[in-house]
Amino acid sequence: MPNAYQVYQRVLQAGRAFLNWPEADDSQIASSLLELDEARFKIFTHQVGMNSTKHLRYTVLALARVEPPVGPLLRELLAVGASFVEVHKLLSLYRKKRLELAQLQKATQECSWRALLTTRRAPVDWVNRPVWIFPADKRNRRLEGLNPAIAEVLIQRYSEPGGLVVDPMAGQGTVVQKALELGRKAWGSDIAGDGRLVQKMEIAGLVDALGEEVADLLVLHPPTFSWFARNVFDPRIHEHPETDYTNWLSRHLECALPVLKPRGRLVLIVRPEHKPRRFIRHQGLVRWAFVAPLELLLSEQDLEPLHYHLAVSEDGEEDWSIFVGLKP
Repeated sequence: MPNAYQVYQRVLQAGRAFLNWPEADDSQIASSLLELDEARFKIFTHQVGMNSTKHLRYTVLALARVEPPVGPLLRELLAVGASFVEVHKLLSLYRKKRLELAQLQKATQECSWRALLTTRRAPVDWVNRPVWIFPADKRNRRLEGLNPAIAEVLIQRYSEPGGLVVDPMAGQGTVVQKALELGRKAWGSDIAGDGRLVQKMEIAGLVDALGEEVADLLVLHPPTFSWFARNVFDPRIHEHPETDYTNWLSRHLECALPVLKPRGRLVLIVRPEHKPRRFIRHQGLVRWAFVAPLELLLSEQDLEPLHYHLAVSEDGEEDWSIFVGLKP
């Protein structure tokens, strides 16, 4: 699926051809397209493969018309991976004077724009409580991404400034971004990496890419059991989804652990299942699926258990079990 910047570029390129105005800049093209009558605008919308004239008018083309100094910054953020929703939220905050231009400039340079969208702060001293209550972030939740507040505290607790933080299941790059902000070196990869903040790579290639015993902190934030059950587990081949999930995680650990230094920390972050999930029917019996205990998984890899944290979002809709192990 094309990202937002690809859509933005495709629309403007198609607009130049549609208007027969190849030398026009982005703002001129957007303005001219918005001046089309409703029928021609609808034709153009379908021509660029979009279903919503409203989205094209108020999201894509509107962004091309935002003037300096904020407009170029927002379009640069779009180019490095921000979504249309994110850049328009940033524009709204700027126009409401809740975001300074200097903050936006810094976020653009550091690729840290998502930190500006976290409007709620965690309670004071929240990481010293038995259960971590962290600010809700609905966008990260939809992506099954790690909340930035959790990433920040894990990096602060389990790595030192200047150390190397490695995340081979980096997703959108939250851990990598936070590590860089906190003065660490960072490296991230993912099977869907964009090649900028997050390299596109299977976890099996991690050692070849980095070498052995180089990381001070290794963060593994694998897909949840629910995702695994929907996308990987095949009841025609395996009978026990919870065991199959644990074995799947174990194979990923075996690929990743060689990059961790002796006395380095591993952080494994998983989402537990709280209620039985009716999964498969076998010989008239309905099986129920749960995530198997992960302490055993760590011990099988000769990791010394250090800590266990439970993190829950303030709205109660999201929680994570965080296992921390020490490599001998």
